[in-house]
Amino acid sequence: MLGFPNGSGVGGVGPEDLAQLQSTMRAIELACSYIQINSNPVAAEATILSLHKSPQPYKACRYILENSQVANARFQAAAAIREAAIREWSFLATDDKGGLISFCLGYVMQHANSSEGYVLSKLSSVAAQLMKRGWLEFTPAEKEVFFYQINQAILGSRGLDVQFIGINFLESLVSEFSPSTSSAMGLPREFHENCRKSLEQNFLKTFYQWAKDAALSVTNKIIASHSSVPEVKVCNATLRLMYQILNWEFRYSKGGGTRASINVFSDGIRVDNALARKTECVIVQWC
Repeated sequence: MLGFPNGSGVGGVGPEDLAQLQSTMRAIELACSYIQINSNPVAAEATILSLHKSPQPYKACRYILENSQVANARFQAAAAIREAAIREWSFLATDDKGGLISFCLGYVMQHANSSEGYVLSKLSSVAAQLMKRGWLEFTPAEKEVFFYQINQAILGSRGLDVQFIGINFLESLVSEFSPSTSSAMGLPREFHENCRKSLEQNFLKTFYQWAKDAALSVTNKIIASHSSVPEVKVCNATLRLMYQILNWEFRYSKGGGTRASINVFSDGIRVDNALARKTECVIVQWC
């Protein structure tokens, strides 16, 4: 099940687990501190690697994310969720798969005003990668519920910080579905191509419209202001997402066939001119 509940989908934390979770958190925090000051880095890296390689480390990672005051420890917990989930995906229950995605995105929404942006960006990236990993398994209804909540965030109903987080997540998601920027998952090329085709045919145009609407929602405030305002950050993010989508290497028509693409490396074609032509073609097709 996809959504944003208060949980990771991997079970609660009982009293008998608390001491172990606290011990794990302290060990990871200490390892991160040692790496930062370059003190015994080999042992510190081994400690962090043990978390990444642990079977189902989700409770420990969630505990670290929710309780640690060390940003680097939270970053490593996010990375461990990604590594373990990709490794164990075929063994996880359906609810656990959706629950991990929901936890990551729920966390970044709840901490959207945090100054530690790199931790939030990591969790958004993890959520995007796990969303892609389960893309061919999740039902259209599950995706619809999930993206409805993303759309609400992007429309600004929960504030500018959450609006930025929603746009940033879509940027990460589109990157994961693009062959040139996708993360390795140990899966055959056919999987990546089927995901790409699905996103291209059914979602990219919608994402572009959401980004355009978000940009329009903040432009009046930016134009009317004589100084920098928080809305500029949101507007910049929407423009990046729109540019990313317009320069997508489109291959599939809505009917299921393939369409010819512009070869930007052909002799006599400047890359900047080719990209401009490709962007114009996409705009014409969507108008």
